[in-house]
Amino acid sequence: MDEMEQLCGRIAIMAGGELCALGSAAELRAAHAQGHTLTLKLRPSSLATDYPDHAETELSRLKTALHSELECCLKEEHESLLSYHLPPAAGDAYSIMFGKLERLRAEHAVLEDYSLNETTLEEVFLAFARDAARSRTRPSVSALNPV
Repeated sequence: MDEMEQLCGRIAIMAGGELCALGSAAELRAAHAQGHTLTLKLRPSSLATDYPDHAETELSRLKTALHSELECCLKEEHESLLSYHLPPAAGDAYSIMFGKLERLRAEHAVLEDYSLNETTLEEVFLAFARDAARSRTRPSVSALNPV
């Protein structure tokens, strides 16, 4: 996808044999944004080995604060990484989102670092493919109501 963005001035997206979108990479990302991806790196803490209940409580408080502050949903959770999806509706200005994230980092010792990324062109392609697959699996109206 990176090479395509660098080499192509206009990109066409086809799904299910139909042309779904046409434009530059920036235009496609802006028009079909899927929100943002927030990745959190958790601090490896000695509390986790000495006091596992305290570390779990701190992590739970962080997750609760994230849901209430940023209206995000957890996509993946690994030992030291959390990945969240922020829907487009929750897309505050970057200054507001980064302000909230910095405040959360100051309030929760378990949060070491974070990254906030826009929708990638690959995510746009996958969304079109997913929608096309869903529409192929749905029965048609005429099949549901035979005449």
